[in-house]
Amino acid sequence: MSGKEPVGERKESGGDDSIVSEIRRSHWKKILIRLLGGVAVILVLVLLIASASLTEPASYQTALAMSQADAKSFRLDFESRVIELGNIVREKKEWKTTFTQAEVNGWLADNREFSKTLPQVISQPRVVLAEARMSVIFRCKILGFDAIVQGELDVFCTETPGQIAIRIYQVRSGWVPLPMDAFTDQLTAVMLSYGAEVEWSEIDGDPVALMLFPEDSFQLGTKILAVQAVEIEERKLMITGRSKSKPF
Repeated sequence: MSGKEPVGERKESGGDDSIVSEIRRSHWKKILIRLLGGVAVILVLVLLIASASLTEPASYQTALAMSQADAKSFRLDFESRVIELGNIVREKKEWKTTFTQAEVNGWLADNREFSKTLPQVISQPRVVLAEARMSVIFRCKILGFDAIVQGELDVFCTETPGQIAIRIYQVRSGWVPLPMDAFTDQLTAVMLSYGAEVEWSEIDGDPVALMLFPEDSFQLGTKILAVQAVEIEERKLMITGRSKSKPF
């Protein structure tokens, strides 16, 4: 034999093995760095979302800052307006009443019977009335986490007698939008429990709940009230309607 290696055959040297090993280590190092980088980004996003979900809007902080004494006083004012409305509808067929934001929030804060009707995951609901919109803000347990949920709504009457509409502009926790489906399903269930017929429509892509209540849903004494208009102004909720005697 001549001592030459056969053509096409070649033995790898120790140097070649070390180069291959180094290439493999470099490859896995890049994969690990990318993986850790991806995990870090996800963790940062989770922390940002968690932080945002716990952020209380200034208007909500103001509403929560109402003292217990003030909440009781405003609740009594709210109930006095309802009694006053009862006196008005006894004498007049057409009526109008106005509730202030403070009165509504005082009633929400100091009415224990109402608090008992809320789902266990919801607490401390408050409203903010501004720019022709109603913001409903509350604390909520979402997947085991505490969150501040805010829904921006418009409430109005349609051309159908007795039908009240709620347009939902958005529902969010902090700056994180929440799925509309869960909110709309819950709203439907609540309205159905009050005997309303509920249909869903849209305005410019926003979901709109169309709720038709039985004629005797709103009563004061012997009078049945029919809501004809709901207007939202700065810190005020105005309701206009007609009344008729309850049939015997």
